[in-house]
Amino acid sequence: MTQQQASGNGKFKEPEVVNQICDVIRSHDRFLIVGHGHPDGDCLGSCLGLYDILLKMGKQPRFFTPGPLQDFFSFLPHISHTITQHPVLDPAEIIIYVDCGDMERVDEVFKPEGFIINIDHHLSNAMYGTLNWVDIEACAAGELIYRLAHALNVDISPKAATCLFTAIMADTGGFRFSNTDQVTFDAAAHLVAAGANPAAIAEAVFENRKPQAVKITGIIYQTLKFEFGGRFVWNELRRDLYELAGGDEYEPEGLCSDLRGIAGVDVAVLFHETPEGWCRIGFRSKGRVNVSALAQMLGGGGHHNASGALIKAPYEQARDEALAVIRQYLAEKFEPARSAAVGANAR
Repeated sequence: MTQQQASGNGKFKEPEVVNQICDVIRSHDRFLIVGHGHPDGDCLGSCLGLYDILLKMGKQPRFFTPGPLQDFFSFLPHISHTITQHPVLDPAEIIIYVDCGDMERVDEVFKPEGFIINIDHHLSNAMYGTLNWVDIEACAAGELIYRLAHALNVDISPKAATCLFTAIMADTGGFRFSNTDQVTFDAAAHLVAAGANPAAIAEAVFENRKPQAVKITGIIYQTLKFEFGGRFVWNELRRDLYELAGGDEYEPEGLCSDLRGIAGVDVAVLFHETPEGWCRIGFRSKGRVNVSALAQMLGGGGHHNASGALIKAPYEQARDEALAVIRQYLAEKFEPARSAAVGANAR
């Protein structure tokens, strides 16, 4: 959300769909909040923040994500109430998807019918809801839930503040990424005033890695593959590496983003071999390359600088086919610039 969309008194000039969402929330009692699989800090923080807001309104919320839940998010309020198995739907429930570009990002089996509210900030959102609030300028889904609390005129509790600050901090990379703007800091300041503890949250999220996750990280860094003169870096997390560390729960959070931080790298890609033997891909960019468009070519989506895809095919076949697409895409982005430079030097 741009600063121009916020008025000077802290109120937001929201689209009409937000008023419609507020009307639905006020007029119903039971809600199922849905978050995507492999939930990150934004997904968990925004969903649990909404959970707290609905509780404060006297509603009856439930929160479902297929997981897995990383141990270092255990500090989040209400996380012990998270459902990780497909819930039995109550016909009276309003279903609120948060931070989900499409329903399959949850999983391919859970496809509830009924009144669906879709709250998201991904460029590639499929607009699958009865009501769709998709703001690609928002820094995080947590920002949207923060703004929803304003629209509902609900005071943010310390528990909700902790969840929403975590969401915003996580999806901005600790307020380092290009999606960070004045509204981000205004929201963060308000959440701190409402009870969020920035130092404690940062320690829990960024400084609480399991030794097994650090071991995986070290192996990945030792075997990085650089291409296009170092502008593209990639690596892969195979099943044997997960097993060496002790399981999928030790997948290093934010590893693909860390690879993007290497000097000279414009695009980082991390392949994951799933327990089913499929290929999950994380894409990160420093901004010169739109990895959302790249992810969409492989059936995924996300943001300009951070996206993902899941290819349901044998891992090595899927990885090789994806690499061919990625290399062709990056060649079209990188080679013209190099050719122009060569031509300029010739003159």
